[in-house]
Amino acid sequence: MQSEGMILFWWFMFGGSHIIGSSTPVRTFAIKRIGSPGFKAIYSLVALATFVPLCYFYFTHRHAGILLYTAGYSITLLAQFLMLGAIIVLLQALVTANPMTTMGELTGRIVSNGQGIQRITRHPQNFAFALFGLAHLLANAYVGDWIFFGGFVVYGIVSAIHQDRRQQATGSVQVKQFLADTSAIPFAAIIRGKQRLAPGEYYPPALAAAIVLFILMRLLHPMLFGGFGS
Repeated sequence: MQSEGMILFWWFMFGGSHIIGSSTPVRTFAIKRIGSPGFKAIYSLVALATFVPLCYFYFTHRHAGILLYTAGYSITLLAQFLMLGAIIVLLQALVTANPMTTMGELTGRIVSNGQGIQRITRHPQNFAFALFGLAHLLANAYVGDWIFFGGFVVYGIVSAIHQDRRQQATGSVQVKQFLADTSAIPFAAIIRGKQRLAPGEYYPPALAAAIVLFILMRLLHPMLFGGFGS
């Protein structure tokens, strides 16, 4: 259990520093003294200093612990569809201005009722991370793998909840309107009739890039990371 425990430890270091660092008291204190750009820089460095060891330790201790089950063809196929979805969502998120992101806060670019992928969820990057984690969790059934990839799912959910609470308390009027018009849970705002899919707002080049990237990763995955019978 030592390897699994270390993976969990580094997840707590990364996730804990992220949540504490973005909490209202710490964030407000830091911004008053070093400004928003300075805070963002230090915040990013701390994230890097904890995420890199997390990934390094996992990749040097892959498949630690007991094997929970053997992933068959159906599970592997499902994992690939989830991964394709994760890449599509992530690239759409990166090309759509979002007030919930660091860049959105720094630039002030806000579409209060959401647009594109934000109509599905106001946390598309978190959604993509969770899909990535779920896809790899299904395909890698060792306890250590579940801790590592399950961490992406847990972190995606917890950080979205934390960010919503902070923005509800300290966000601008426009950001609070954005929160009211969108949903954290994927498709919830659409089901409630507050949003529509609006496929015309999606970026075709980003969709094409996602498909190409998925194909490349599928071809290179056995060489870079193993899997798929390698």
